[in-house]
Amino acid sequence: MNVKVKLQIPGVKELIQRKGFAADGVVQMFHTQNVLRRIKKYMPFRTGATYKLTVIQTDIRKPEIVTDTPYAKYLFYGKVMVDPKTGAAGFLTPEGWRSRRGCVKVLTNRDLEFDRTKNPQAGPRWDKALSAAEGAAMAADLQRYIDRRAGK
Repeated sequence: MNVKVKLQIPGVKELIQRKGFAADGVVQMFHTQNVLRRIKKYMPFRTGATYKLTVIQTDIRKPEIVTDTPYAKYLFYGKVMVDPKTGAAGFLTPEGWRSRRGCVKVLTNRDLEFDRTKNPQAGPRWDKALSAAEGAAMAADLQRYIDRRAGK
């Protein structure tokens, strides 16, 4: 007796999508949300405005953390940036620190001094600091999430 069986196996892309591993899938969203929650303690923090903007600007369906503010580059790289004409970072006005209109600042080798009163681990390259300090814990969180989804 001959039996013919036709087996239809979904393609790799479809399997990845079904299991939530696509760039916009639930696994990626879980990981992005976890990174966003944990990265706070490595970011400079006085009033919390930068972190709050980061939360608002980050779409957890995308595999990236977004901090899009005029001063974010200073904080992220931890280097003083100055006006190439004046050599100064800015000037103080009654409304706070300002720069010349249209000025594109240039990087210096001088390190920023971070206020670590509220976030003792704050500093530059908060992505690398988080990864070094909590990478294994985040990987374990992600594995547990995947296991829960798989019913293990």
